[in-house]
Amino acid sequence: MAELDAVGSRIRAARQARGMSLRALAEKVGVSASMLSLLENGRSRSSIPTLYAVVEALDMSMDELFSGAQPPAPRATERASAPVGTVPSEGGPELTVVRADHRRRIEMETGVVWEQLGHAEAGGVEFMLVTYPPGASSSDSGRYQRHSGLECAHVMQGELTCKVGFEEVTLGPGDSLTFDSSRPHLFQNDGSVAMRAVWLVLRQRGAAEAAQ
Repeated sequence: MAELDAVGSRIRAARQARGMSLRALAEKVGVSASMLSLLENGRSRSSIPTLYAVVEALDMSMDELFSGAQPPAPRATERASAPVGTVPSEGGPELTVVRADHRRRIEMETGVVWEQLGHAEAGGVEFMLVTYPPGASSSDSGRYQRHSGLECAHVMQGELTCKVGFEEVTLGPGDSLTFDSSRPHLFQNDGSVAMRAVWLVLRQRGAAEAAQ
């Protein structure tokens, strides 16, 4: 439950920092205050649409949700062993390293897992490894989601049915998809093996409200 406690506490801290009551956030997101309380206290997992709605309502980045405070930059002697760290790169931008066995992860109520592959301190860029177990969907209720930004996905294993607006496509290994995140979308794995994809979301924080 440590993962749930961490996600919930970050949501609660962001809400309180913005001076927003639990009831006000619940109304903005479109869920009950009791459900949001369970999420904040680490006693319930969120659906993907609800989590995106919370993030947008609080103008958070996914990086804040995954990691809270940024980890300190490792010293030069720690570069090879540091699991996650920002290393100054000579003559260029900083280099961020996330070790394979130290990825921060969030598991949704549907069984979908997000693993953070990297973070951008400036915000607005979400880089993840996404896993959909057989039968898993972005929403058990069939609820479409929409939010600000642009999404790019590249499937490495399994198949994923993608419903975006009035279009439906099935992606297999090696296939890629790019779409405007403000279009209603829903994903599901109808296959018998887990679907794994590299996922990139480019967001404009505060640019749009999530779908209710």
